[in-house]
Amino acid sequence: MDQKEKWDPDFAKRKAIQAILAPLIPAFSIQLGGSTSIDVTRPGIDKAYGVRKLHETLGMSIADMIFVGDAIFPGGNDYPAKQAGAESIRVRDPHETKRVVEAICACLETGDRQMAR
Repeated sequence: MDQKEKWDPDFAKRKAIQAILAPLIPAFSIQLGGSTSIDVTRPGIDKAYGVRKLHETLGMSIADMIFVGDAIFPGGNDYPAKQAGAESIRVRDPHETKRVVEAICACLETGDRQMAR
C-alpha cells in the first residue's frame, strides 16, 4: 500500500493519463479512483448506476444505503454513489474500510437486540 500511495499521491500522474485517454476513446468515461486506479467504463456505468441497480433489485431506498469508498470527492470514481443519494463514508484504505464495515455491523446488531427487547 505504501508503494501505491507514493506513486501518485496528488493524482497528477493519473490526471495526465486521463487527459490523454479522453480524446482517444471519447465513447468511454474515464474516472480516477483509489490510490492508483483509473476506471474506464461506458458512460453512465459507474457507482451511481450500481446504487440505482441495488435500489431496483432489492427494493431498498437509496437513502437507507451506506456506501464506503476512498474516492468520494468530485472527480473520484466513488463520488457518483454520493451524488446518487447514498450515505457515504470516505476511508483511506482497505483496512479502514474493514473497520468501518465492522463498526456498522456491530451497531446494526446492537440495534436489533435493542428492538427485540
